[in-house]
Amino acid sequence: MKNKSNKILKIVVSVLVLLFTKISLAQSIEIVSHSENPLEVSPLLGANLTINYIYTSEAGSTGNHIYIGLEILDTNNNYQSTVADVTLNNQPVGNNTQQSVTFFIGSIHKLSNNLPAGHYYQTKAILYQSGGWTENAWAGHWNTPALVLQDTNGYNFSSKTISKGADISWMTEMESKGYNWKDNEGNSKELIPLLKEYDIDAVRLRVWVNPENSGANGWCDIDDLVAKAEKAKNNGLDIMLSIHYSDWWADPGKQNKPNAWSNFSVSQLETAVKNHTNDILNALNTKGITPKWIQIGNETNDGMLWTTGKASTGGFANYANFLNAGANAVKTFNNNIKTILHLAKGNDNALYRWNIDGLLNNGFQINNFDIIGMSLYPDENNWKTYVDDTYNNMIDLTSRYNKEVMMVEIGFSYSRQDITYQFITYMIEKTKQANGLGVFYWEPIARSPFTSYSKGAWDSDESPSIAMDAFLDKSTLSVENIKKSSRIDFNVSPNPSISKIIINALENQVKIIKLYNIKGSLLIEKKGKKSSLEIDISKLTTGIYFININNKVIKKIVKL
Repeated sequence: MKNKSNKILKIVVSVLVLLFTKISLAQSIEIVSHSENPLEVSPLLGANLTINYIYTSEAGSTGNHIYIGLEILDTNNNYQSTVADVTLNNQPVGNNTQQSVTFFIGSIHKLSNNLPAGHYYQTKAILYQSGGWTENAWAGHWNTPALVLQDTNGYNFSSKTISKGADISWMTEMESKGYNWKDNEGNSKELIPLLKEYDIDAVRLRVWVNPENSGANGWCDIDDLVAKAEKAKNNGLDIMLSIHYSDWWADPGKQNKPNAWSNFSVSQLETAVKNHTNDILNALNTKGITPKWIQIGNETNDGMLWTTGKASTGGFANYANFLNAGANAVKTFNNNIKTILHLAKGNDNALYRWNIDGLLNNGFQINNFDIIGMSLYPDENNWKTYVDDTYNNMIDLTSRYNKEVMMVEIGFSYSRQDITYQFITYMIEKTKQANGLGVFYWEPIARSPFTSYSKGAWDSDESPSIAMDAFLDKSTLSVENIKKSSRIDFNVSPNPSISKIIINALENQVKIIKLYNIKGSLLIEKKGKKSSLEIDISKLTTGIYFININNKVIKKIVKL
């Protein structure tokens, strides 16, 4: 009897050891903490949220994909929308391995108290099976506290009035190719009145010498400029001209002479600059249009009309003479028009001092210039630093040269419109603090397939993106004025689902649905103007997919 008992005990111990071993090696993922909860979200700068998580891979794993996201859920814990997320591919095999991810949370997102009743922010984590996309372990609302977004510090935005503008030089060319403009409710509108709804009060327009001789295909010549300027004038907007003195783009990397001027002497080039400037002013004047500002050249970091006026190769004196010729033409025509010297890299004080000091040492008539114009195009990882450096540059230039300053070009990647919103918000506020005259966004209307330029602020449904909300006057702006940030416009159900997904519009209509896999490949597209649309997902493999609704709202679904 004793031997039998010992045998049973050994079996029980063996089973417990095996069970414990299996449990200790079982896959798991857990969100262990947030950097802050509640998270203070500054209306000026947004916030950074760090999510700390711990995971253990399954036995035999060679590495796992991991998904971390911040979502909005409703009162029944149903998914509504994604605020920020990341998929980490092929993470090392883990055994209680702790890692973290950091998300930028822009102030375009509503604070928790301003979400629809019962809605809340929730972090989520998914651990996928080694070598694939089968979900092995999860963390979410059932085992992780909700995240609270709040602003207890507040920020009083400056009430100083500055010009807020947009370069819309592509407008007429885009319209000729069938591009249209709509508000966020899908209503067709003229572009300039639509921009005015965003408190835009000025436009910037470029003009080339003979664009029919270049890849511009004739656009942005004097006639095209006048047509756009007339629309701006009729809508009560101020006008800035950017005169490139080239047949096509003039910027820090190229300042090519117009083909017709290629063999001109220095004095002939000065005369050509004067005559071209007068031709522009006279053409506008026949329509009763007087620009408020005129740039003599565009981003002339290293001079203009190369190589004759290339500053770094002995052309500083010629560069100064060309600027003088343009500014003198403007001031002779109408002394009230403000002239601008425009350089790129607004954060680079050394560049501005090298350029302007070099001009002053070579006969530059600085008294004929009223404003130093600046460009700034930062990235996701440096936008705040770049704005701070630009602010410091503004302060120095104003004091050093006794000139006013303004941001005549800014831009930011379309891929992160929440950060674009924050960048514009911060740029406007720092410009006001530096007593700058204005902030202009370069070609916010740009979008594919018209152009590959990726720093527009317009959605593919032909309406302004949330980034444009940054131009609204924040000194009187309430939370409700931020229209698009986290609106719950659509309901997706059932989710998860085995066979079908139904998208119901809570307002307006469902016009187009695009379903993508987790790698971003388009799998299903369906169109219709209905209050609801249904898509068949029965043939899809098990996993996570994303639905883009009306080219505006993205929701995640799970196929069982």
